Amino acid sequence: MQQAKACLQGGGNALRPILWKPALFWVADAVRACGLDAAVLSEDRCAAEAAGAGLPVLDADALPAFLAGAEALLLVRGDLALIGADSIRTAYGAHNANQNDLTAFCCPDTGDVSAAWVRTAALAAGEALFPLSALEARLQKTGGRTQRLKAPERHEALCADSAKARRGLTDAARRKILDALLEAGVEIPADDGVLVGPDVTVEAGATLLPGTILRGKTHVGAGAVLGPNTLLEDCDVGENARLNSTQGYSAKILPGANIGPFVHIRPNSVIGENVHLGNFVEVKNSNIDTGTKVSHLTYVGDSDVGKRVNFGCGTVTVNYTGKAKFRTKIGDDAFIGCNTNLVAPVCVGDGAYTAAGSTITDDVPADALGIARARQVNKAGWSRRFLTDKKK
Repeated sequence: MQQAKACLQGGGNALRPILWKPALFWVADAVRACGLDAAVLSEDRCAAEAAGAGLPVLDADALPAFLAGAEALLLVRGDLALIGADSIRTAYGAHNANQNDLTAFCCPDTGDVSAAWVRTAALAAGEALFPLSALEARLQKTGGRTQRLKAPERHEALCADSAKARRGLTDAARRKILDALLEAGVEIPADDGVLVGPDVTVEAGATLLPGTILRGKTHVGAGAVLGPNTLLEDCDVGENARLNSTQGYSAKILPGANIGPFVHIRPNSVIGENVHLGNFVEVKNSNIDTGTKVSHLTYVGDSDVGKRVNFGCGTVTVNYTGKAKFRTKIGDDAFIGCNTNLVAPVCVGDGAYTAAGSTITDDVPADALGIARARQVNKAGWSRRFLTDKKK
């Protein structure tokens, strides 16, 4: 295909997502896999999306320069999400072998031409390249040689131009991805609700349980167990980590971490090796080092936490004043008592303790006990007098 190029049609349904990835970018991946120089024909908002993804954007005036030196041109609708690289190559072979002016793929539901190889010499000066059905009709009328090919898989010729079609494309893409993971040695004992995006990588030996959803550039290491009911987006999960009923976004989770259930990991967080995050824990923009335990009902925000720290239930790092956010630092082997508020900026030193129920506003030195609560006072007989007055 050294003397061939590709033009993708922007606009319309090209930005409709299939497994969270715009149809146009699925098409671009298939075209690039064939080694073709590709550009997008667009004058709407699709142009900005395409340019942001590194795809050149052409208007009608720039098209002749792009076509220079190309004997064949692949024209493809930007919403033809699952057209395969092998099908593009097969069609190119037939196009050359039969000396066609146009070799077309057709959408099975509408009969419209959704992709076509065209001999550039057969294009009329200034001719609009889309819709392809009009180009095909013109060539047939002028005696050009045209051929229609049946896609090897129905979904390869299906456009994302309706909700029903997008559902079909999503089902096909999902099945294809899961089958590839199974063949690569990923354990998926039951695929109920398991959705894996096209740019996700999962190492052999990992396990995906029902309800697991993986999006973006997520990577999952060998031996990791995800789910049930876990959603990750743009996360890096280390080997042998376990995430149960967890949501994570743009976070790094190191090997051996044990997380969940009902944990929320927000962007720019790093969860260290063998860290435990238990039920109803939220972590935001924080680093939690090796072996630390945050067992339940705790918020860790804008914090740098050392190794082997123990968080008691109900701890909050108070990071926001209403105007600005500050960080909390906790040293190695510290012990944070239940219902402690750590009012940032504050530092708890190595091996230091905080007493349960404390609101810590000043640094706690290493190996010290920080107590910040009123001394208990018991008023004898108060309850009996209160109840007597209440009855009156």
